[in-house]
Amino acid sequence: MQRASRLIRAGAGRSATRSAWTLLTSRFYHLSPPGLRAKDREDTRKNVSSYMETGIEGDDNVIKPDHTRSRSRSAAPTHVRVSNNLLGWPQDADIDSKFSRVQRDLQLEHFRHKGDALKRCMDFGISTAEFVEWADKFIADARADKIDRLAPERLVPLLNITYLRKITDLRFPHEWSGGARKTPRKIIMHVGPTNSGKTYHALQRLQQAQQGIYCSPLRLLAYEVYNRMTSAGIPCNLVTGEERRGPDFESGKVTPIGYDISGLPITSVLACTIEMAPAMHYNVAVVDEIQMISDPQRGWAWTSALLSLKARELHLCGEPSAVPIVKRICAQLDEEVEVREYSRLGQLTVDKKSLNGNWRNVRKGDCVVTFSRKGIFQIKNTIEQATGLKCAGYDVLVASDAVGMGINLSISRVIFVTMSKFDGVTNRPISVSQTRQIGGRAGRFGSGAGAGTVTTMESRDLRFLNTTMNRMPPALDAAGLKPTSETIEMFSHQFPDVKFSQLWRMFQDVATVSDNYFLCSFRDQESIAEAIEDLPLSVRDRYQFLYAPINVRDPIVLTCTLAEHKECKVMDVISLPARAPTNMDALKVLEQWHKGITLYLWLSFHFAEIFTQPDVASEAKQQQQQASRDEIKKALGIM
Repeated sequence: MQRASRLIRAGAGRSATRSAWTLLTSRFYHLSPPGLRAKDREDTRKNVSSYMETGIEGDDNVIKPDHTRSRSRSAAPTHVRVSNNLLGWPQDADIDSKFSRVQRDLQLEHFRHKGDALKRCMDFGISTAEFVEWADKFIADARADKIDRLAPERLVPLLNITYLRKITDLRFPHEWSGGARKTPRKIIMHVGPTNSGKTYHALQRLQQAQQGIYCSPLRLLAYEVYNRMTSAGIPCNLVTGEERRGPDFESGKVTPIGYDISGLPITSVLACTIEMAPAMHYNVAVVDEIQMISDPQRGWAWTSALLSLKARELHLCGEPSAVPIVKRICAQLDEEVEVREYSRLGQLTVDKKSLNGNWRNVRKGDCVVTFSRKGIFQIKNTIEQATGLKCAGYDVLVASDAVGMGINLSISRVIFVTMSKFDGVTNRPISVSQTRQIGGRAGRFGSGAGAGTVTTMESRDLRFLNTTMNRMPPALDAAGLKPTSETIEMFSHQFPDVKFSQLWRMFQDVATVSDNYFLCSFRDQESIAEAIEDLPLSVRDRYQFLYAPINVRDPIVLTCTLAEHKECKVMDVISLPARAPTNMDALKVLEQWHKGITLYLWLSFHFAEIFTQPDVASEAKQQQQQASRDEIKKALGIM
């Protein structure tokens, strides 16, 4: 199986496959179900469909599909056959009906000393210690008449392993969204370096469509396309995690032709962040930065868009490195991919010299890139003091790596403050893809910036920059996945007493994926799951919260209100001062308020009956942003 091959590549092998399932069950059952031999695992894989159709006899607490019907005992599932073999009893024997009490006791004593059972237990993934523990308890309970029926499954409190494996089987995600292929899709990939016009050509086609969608990796990019469409007189909606905008339908200016899953009218074009893409039918869909399909945290959103967007034309824009994985996935969908390649429109070179650590060498038209949020403000202040130039909308731009996501800016030179970035665990060199994406923002065609140049702040980083800028990103080998809320809910039914955060980790331990996919990292989601563990929320509501804009390092607000199912108003959460705070922690306080308001807006779109004031929250957000700008100017001596 594919997951087994992945474990082998990682040095774990077959034992790791067994240990994952042993770990899964042993946490919550006194007795763990036996493992499966390679042949049994293959038989189970082949018969998953038939088992799901007929149901599997076993523990009465196991959740079965609604269409389950009883099976013949002659077709016992693998775990029952394993138990019989270990016990040395006839296949599917009902001991009470075939043996007298004396015979039963003799059989139990024979089982205790049955050497071949002990020898074979490892074949089924059971350690000797586990086997002895199970056998002793089983015999003691049997002799004390604590077991009403001495069937083999009473030796091991069995999970419905086949059904559980079906739930955690993520090998065939292309089968999840069959609706996307009811109408044949024409898939076009626009690939090339930055500043090559690939996204421009896709957006041109979108403008011509009577109905379409643009899926962006950033809220700012979605907002840019929204402005572009509305400026061209094309009715357009904007949907992000914290904002909804659309034409004034009540005025009668626009007649909607449908409604998306958020309840917003579909007019001509929808611009949205990719995680918010609605399940609607479109004439044209544009997915930007398709190479992020392999992003460790967010790749699942691009995979979902590729598999499930219902569009007559699906335009994918990004790096050539994404072409092989997209073609392999589309081959499973029986869909062909047309690849259109583009070349850079403007010249781009790497400077022979760095800035040698001297901020005075920063000049008008530069974009200084840092990977630290705090560093942005510190560098802005340093540049203005050293050069007299103005940052943030004036002479010099100080930005994070988000600038590499395709935002259209007039930049002459990109300066990397450092060539490494903290990935949540440690500082790592930025990838070839990231370097080329960010550096390529210099000298954008038609922006008036002319030819573009790239350099570093420190001389020690220049060689690394030169190497990465002249190297092509390697082909992506897999696309990210995440389980659906329905999948996690079904999985939770198997373990009703398990905490949600533990449940999430368990699923990751046992999920099976094919070589074309990987399970995205859910480190932040696990932290959120732990933070809301004690709130009386349903599994679906908890799952919804995992993707809320919550910074897990900060106290979580508003969730208790949701748990109590009572109306929550903006001013129940936060009250903005009449003027910006004057103490040293003003920006930190304002940032906390911003997070609270952002979370409120997000919740208002998902739980509208409780968080009833999105308009008030939007106004409060504007006040907070102005207060933050005033405080920054004051700190820099501008006010």
